[in-house]
Amino acid sequence: MSRNTTIKGIALVAVVGLGLTACTSSGSKPTTGGSTSAAANAKTLVVEDKPVPSFTEDFNPLDGNAFGANENANSLVYEPLFMFNSLKSDQAPIPWLGKGYTWSNGNKTLTMQLQPGVKWSDGQAFSSADVAFTFDLLQKNPAANTNGVPATTSVTTPDDNTIVMNFATPQAANFVAIGNQMILPKHLWSSISSPATAVIAAKDAIGTGPYVVDKFSSQNVTFKVNPSYWGGAPKVKEISFPAYATNDAATLALSSGQIDLTGNDINNVQTTFVAKDPAHNHLFQSAAPYFPAGNTVSLLLNNKSTTAPALADVAVRKAISAALDRQSMATQCETNYELPASSSGGLTLPIDQGSLSSAQTNDLKPGTDAGTVTSLLTAAGWSKSGGKWTKGGQTIKFTIIDPNSFSDYWCDAQAMVKELNAQGFDVSANGAFDYNSWNTAITSGKFDAALHWGQGVTAFQRLQFILDPSTTAAVGQTAAGDFDRYTSQQAKDAVAAYQNAAGPSDQTAALNTLQKVFSDDVPAVPVLYGASWYEYSSANFTGWPTSDNPYINPSPNSQAYEYLILHLTPAS
Repeated sequence: MSRNTTIKGIALVAVVGLGLTACTSSGSKPTTGGSTSAAANAKTLVVEDKPVPSFTEDFNPLDGNAFGANENANSLVYEPLFMFNSLKSDQAPIPWLGKGYTWSNGNKTLTMQLQPGVKWSDGQAFSSADVAFTFDLLQKNPAANTNGVPATTSVTTPDDNTIVMNFATPQAANFVAIGNQMILPKHLWSSISSPATAVIAAKDAIGTGPYVVDKFSSQNVTFKVNPSYWGGAPKVKEISFPAYATNDAATLALSSGQIDLTGNDINNVQTTFVAKDPAHNHLFQSAAPYFPAGNTVSLLLNNKSTTAPALADVAVRKAISAALDRQSMATQCETNYELPASSSGGLTLPIDQGSLSSAQTNDLKPGTDAGTVTSLLTAAGWSKSGGKWTKGGQTIKFTIIDPNSFSDYWCDAQAMVKELNAQGFDVSANGAFDYNSWNTAITSGKFDAALHWGQGVTAFQRLQFILDPSTTAAVGQTAAGDFDRYTSQQAKDAVAAYQNAAGPSDQTAALNTLQKVFSDDVPAVPVLYGASWYEYSSANFTGWPTSDNPYINPSPNSQAYEYLILHLTPAS
C-alpha cells in the first residue's frame, strides 16, 4: 500500500523554528523550463499512488475522499502558498504562490507577499483577494478546513500581491498549516454553497498549477500542461494516473516498466523491483531499510467508541500496547522496511532523536510482555474467565479495521488479532473497506481501532496529530485530527505552551510533557516507524530525489508530487 503522509488534517508547527520570522526568495519561480525534443515531449509520466479499483470524477481539493486527495494530485492543479521538505525539518519554507512572509505583533500578524503575474488556468488573474477568500471560506466552513488553519480576527489586502492576516493569539507555530493551504479561485468558488462536499467535475478544476485535467475515466486520469503556468513550461508534458485494484497488480505493472513513480510497500523489493532492471529501477537509498522513516504508525484506539467501551480504560490501552509483538510485525509484515517502535512517547525515530525525552527512551519492548498485561489488567479490576479478560460480564472486545488491499497493514492487523487474543483479549479484524470508506470511518469516529500512519514534519506535529483535542470532533462528525477522540486538559495546555513558547527551552518542556501524556494515557499505541515509501524508474525521466539529494520527501503527498515532477526531465 501507499501511505499518504501529507501535511494535512491538523494545525501544524512551522518547520523553520521559533526564531525565524521572515522568509524571502531570490528565485521566485519553480524550476521548470528548458527546451526538450519532440520525442521527449511525447513521454507520459505514469504515477500510481495507492491501489483503488476505480476513480470517481471529483476534483475538490477540500474533500479528503476526492480524486486529488486519494492520488495526491491536488497540487498539480491547485497550489499552496509555500512548500515544505519534511526530510529536512531545518530547511526554510519553499516560496510558491507566496513569495515571502513576515511575522509581527508578537507573532499575531502575518504579512505575505505573493508572486506577481500569476493566472488561473481559465485566464483570470490571481490576486490576494483569492487568498483572503480561501481563508475566509475555511473559517466559515470548518469541515473544509482539513489543514487545521487557525482562525483569523481580520484579513486585509493592501494590494493585489500582499495579504495581512491577524490572529487573536501567536500563530507562528502553525505556519505550516497556513502555508500549505491550497488557494481557490474566488470567481468560481464564491458560488459553491457546500465547499467541503461539492463535487467538482474535471472541466471545472481550475487552479494556478502546472497542469490541468486532460481526460477522465474510471480507470485512468491524465493531466496536460497548463499553457499559462506562471512558473514556465514543465518538462513533463503529460501525467497519467492508472487505477490498479490491488497492491499486487500495481507491483506487477511497476516491475514490468509500466509505472514511473509510486509509493508502495513491496515485498522483497530488491528482487521484485530493483533486480528487474537495475540500471533504471531505484529506491531512495540502496542499503536497507531502503526507505527513510517518516512517521510513527500507531494503532488508533477510539476512546469514545460505543461498540468497544473497554477502550476508554487507560489500563486496557496500556495492556494492548504491552501485548503486541512489534518485532514480529516489522519482520513478517513489513519485511524489515520499518523498525519496531521503541518509545511510548509517540515520536518518530531516528528523525526525532533530538526531541526524544529520556523518560520515554527505549521503554517499549519489541516482543509481547505477558507479565505487564496481567499486572495492568488485574490492578484495574479485570479477571480471566474462559480465557478472556472480563469485568462486569464484558470482555475487552473490539475490531481493528484496515483495508485488506493494504497488504502490509492487513497483515499487521491479523497479527495483532492473534497476539492480543493469545493474551486474553477479544479482538477481530475487518478488511472489507476501500480507502474512502476506511478514511470516512476513522475521521467520523465510527470505528474501534485502526492501524494508521502518522502525519506531520516535526516532532510537535507528530504528537499534535494524536493529542490535540482542538482538532477532534464528536462521533459522527469529521475530525481534522485526534481521530482517537482523546481529550486531556494536560495535552491541551502543552499544545498551547508549545505554540506560545518564548524560546527553545520552553518548546522542549512542552514536547516532554506531550510525550509523557502520550506514554501515560496511550490514546494510540505506537507500533512501527513508518517508511516513506518510494520507488521510481529512471528509464523515461531523470532528476529524482535520493538520499544523496533529498530535495523533497518523495513519499506520496500532494504538494511534494508537484515539486518533484517539476524537477524531472525526460530521458534523452
